[in-house]
Amino acid sequence: MEGLIELAKEIKDKELRKKVVEFIKNPELSHKEFKKYPRMKIEEARTLFSAGSGSPVEREILNHTIALVELCKNAADVVSERYGIPINKDHLIAAALLHDLMHLFEYKKTAAGIEHTGVLLDHSMLAVAELYHREFPEQVIHIIASHFGETGPTPPRSFEALIMHYLDALLSLTEYLSLIHISEPTRLGMI
Repeated sequence: MEGLIELAKEIKDKELRKKVVEFIKNPELSHKEFKKYPRMKIEEARTLFSAGSGSPVEREILNHTIALVELCKNAADVVSERYGIPINKDHLIAAALLHDLMHLFEYKKTAAGIEHTGVLLDHSMLAVAELYHREFPEQVIHIIASHFGETGPTPPRSFEALIMHYLDALLSLTEYLSLIHISEPTRLGMI
């Protein structure tokens, strides 16, 4: 968690930074109906995911989140410097830090492995609801809501949302391939 807090300190907007740090430290669901779902600790949090039609693998939420924030910061700098497009790095960093945090309620660790908790909403919908409740900026909520991309319920409608969606997808594919131990694109028929 300390790594997430350190990255949140890079948010220049003091009010937004405070909200992000508070949410990271206390990722509770405010609505009483959702209090019944267990919450994993961020340091232990895992989720099941797959790329395409492959078998699901376990992902570490903490490592994925830190890697995504680092990629987003670098991409924002390149897009701003090379193309003159103003990128709100505060919004992008905040969204990258929080985009998968509600996986803490979506999955649980059992003796059999990682299992779904039974929560009826996915992590992005839980995050959107909670972020609205906590009065986060609409732009941050949009970036998180649209991180699934064009095929999700909310397509990206800002450069920040596009950056995060595509980097999250790239990172997910990279993680998946590394977890199934494929290290060469030729083995996938990609080249």
